[in-house]
Amino acid sequence: MENTHRRPSGKRPKKRRFRGNQFMKVCSHTHVAERKDTISCCLKCHKPVTINEKSTSGLCSNFEIRCKNCGSVCTFSSCENTGNKNNAPEINRRSILAMRCIGQGLESLKTFCAVMSLPNPVEQKSYDVINNKLSRVMKEVAEESMKRAAVEENSSSPDNLLTVSGDGTWKTRGHSSLIGVCTVIGAETGKVLDREVWSSFCKGCDSYNGVKFGIKYNKWQRAHKISCRKNYSGSAGKMEVDGMLRIFNRSEKLHILKYSNYIGDGDTKTFNALSENKPYGDDHLIQKIECVGHVQKRMGKRLRKLKLVYSKKKLSDGKTIGGKGRLTDSLIDKLAHYYGNDIRCNSTSVKEMRKAIWAVWGHSCSTDDEPMHWFCPTNPNTWCKYNAAINNNLQNYKHKPSVAKAVRDVIKPVFADLSHPALLKKCLGEKFGLKINRNVCVSLAERDNRRIFTSRQRRLESSFEARRAKKIKKSKEIELFQEQEVISYNPGAF
Repeated sequence: MENTHRRPSGKRPKKRRFRGNQFMKVCSHTHVAERKDTISCCLKCHKPVTINEKSTSGLCSNFEIRCKNCGSVCTFSSCENTGNKNNAPEINRRSILAMRCIGQGLESLKTFCAVMSLPNPVEQKSYDVINNKLSRVMKEVAEESMKRAAVEENSSSPDNLLTVSGDGTWKTRGHSSLIGVCTVIGAETGKVLDREVWSSFCKGCDSYNGVKFGIKYNKWQRAHKISCRKNYSGSAGKMEVDGMLRIFNRSEKLHILKYSNYIGDGDTKTFNALSENKPYGDDHLIQKIECVGHVQKRMGKRLRKLKLVYSKKKLSDGKTIGGKGRLTDSLIDKLAHYYGNDIRCNSTSVKEMRKAIWAVWGHSCSTDDEPMHWFCPTNPNTWCKYNAAINNNLQNYKHKPSVAKAVRDVIKPVFADLSHPALLKKCLGEKFGLKINRNVCVSLAERDNRRIFTSRQRRLESSFEARRAKKIKKSKEIELFQEQEVISYNPGAF
């Protein structure tokens, strides 16, 4: 059969080989049948056919099936298309989305494709276009999701007064981070109602190499202002305060709701700023509800600090505070855990909270000569084995090794401070006493996905010189790898 597809030079068309691992969906309309001897053939004339890779678009491959006898031709792609014009391969967008979800970019995607023996991904220009589209779509989806969460949260509060928990997180540890995120979560549903992203740095502004004054700079600044990512000027520690103020001030306009109760950590700066600002006026003052988890952490923090202070000092019995049978790390964790449970299990009464907290102190320090189980429960199902033994008339009960008397006297002021009625009153509430600041969980997730919130055009993230230097360094590493291992570090090599 005469070949009608020839190059301008008159030669036969160059065959395209399959490169690397190809993952494809064969369409049902292809004119190909499978014989029993597993040889592909044409459905019309049942003659052999050839399958060639016609072109590629990133990770997507376009194939052509041609019959050598009747000339029937069928084309199909290795994945479905998407987009407004239905011409964008879905696998390219999904691969970039996967990299962004784990905080990586195009270079990491290229490395992944090379190791997995896949075709090369999209180029930088296409990556920028897809990345910007994903950023816009993610923002729209997030806003719609937060609106639905607000409606769901408001269904349990007909007066439009909600209890929320708020917290901030930063890109890096310490107090020098350039990017911070503040989130507000509903206490009932545990879903995000609003968030604010602060960035005190823009790579595009930093990449300007000219003199930063004059007509030329002003013209560049006006053009760059549209895509500039810097929206905050101040310290990293103040990001949480300013973010919460903005979220509370726009709650009525955004969701037609008021955040009346605020569950927060021990940091008082945010709550003090909200109290002074009064976003809902003098008629609706915001009340602070302590996060039980953070209050529980105070017990462990205070006891560890006490152990550090008395580490080289002698107590009344002539020994240090640490060691076997004294204030150890395991005992501190146990006391802090019991302290938090006492608050959660008695969230309706300050008196019962204090009684349960002092029961932990007395029970841990009791001995056979000096039992101190005054506040331990006396019911038949009590957790106190001493009171259970008394109920069963068992007089031969022996205490386990407990905290020494000298250590008991040292840790007593800590229990007195953390069982103060003013503190425990903030943990009251049948609902809210069991609540924790769920923003801590959101912060852990955002720490990995922060590049999604702060995504910007790739051309603004690094200058041309930085890209070129990175490319040269990468090529040198590949050449060295090829020389040592005598293999080609390219797609399809493995």
